Amino acid sequence: MHETENVLRVEHNLAWLPQPNESQLLLASDLPPPELVTTAFAVAFAGDRLLMTNLRSRGWDLPGGHVELGEQPEETGRREVQEEAGATLGALHLLGYQRLRLLGPQPQEYRYPYPDCYQVFYWAQVESLKDFFPTAETEGCALFTPLEARALSWVQRRRELFEAALKMATG
Repeated sequence: MHETENVLRVEHNLAWLPQPNESQLLLASDLPPPELVTTAFAVAFAGDRLLMTNLRSRGWDLPGGHVELGEQPEETGRREVQEEAGATLGALHLLGYQRLRLLGPQPQEYRYPYPDCYQVFYWAQVESLKDFFPTAETEGCALFTPLEARALSWVQRRRELFEAALKMATG
């Protein structure tokens, strides 16, 4: 662990990963090895209002997604926010990441780096927000006040990450 990392939460056996596994959610100022980053998300604000997308598969979530071949994590974050929320972002600042570690043998069909891969979180301000039309993946998007955001499931599961981003974005 680098000196610039702060572990917020450790969880074991996340249901959506092969078992057994461990997850560490960290605030960090250094990007993990880019070749191990599989997804990038943006904790984006318009002032102090949090931008969220309403995914058909998961409900209200941060805009973000998988890094495509040849893409840098920051490019992924920008592209996904544009696709899932119709927003253009200002400067992206690394907020932290979630390290996902498989503790058992590598599953035969597992398509991610093994044993560790990373989900990166950036914070940013929204520069512009276009009218958004539903897609096969996303029903819509919305801006939530800090009070409204704290009632969302995503924020409740990652409260420390949200609060750190809000402080940086408004501070």
